[in-house]
Amino acid sequence: MGSDERAIREVHTTWIDAVNAGDLVRLLTLMADDVVFLNPGQAPFGRDGFPVGFSVAHQQSGFVAISELEEVVIVGRSRLHNVP
Repeated sequence: MGSDERAIREVHTTWIDAVNAGDLVRLLTLMADDVVFLNPGQAPFGRDGFPVGFSVAHQQSGFVAISELEEVVIVGRSRLHNVP
């Protein structure tokens, strides 16, 4: 496994752990300023629209996120070396 794939897998794990912990601050640190979320039935929204929707959903449903990456394909040069 290359360093880019390892970094992607680490960010993915960190994201899922933060979602399950309700750690909004950590999630926001993982987002680019120009991130766009696409959800069925909703208009696209960015980083500024994430906190309210996430907090409400997390409080109301108490969901647990489970996600597994089966394959990571790196195309081109990655900027992940700067990911915290």
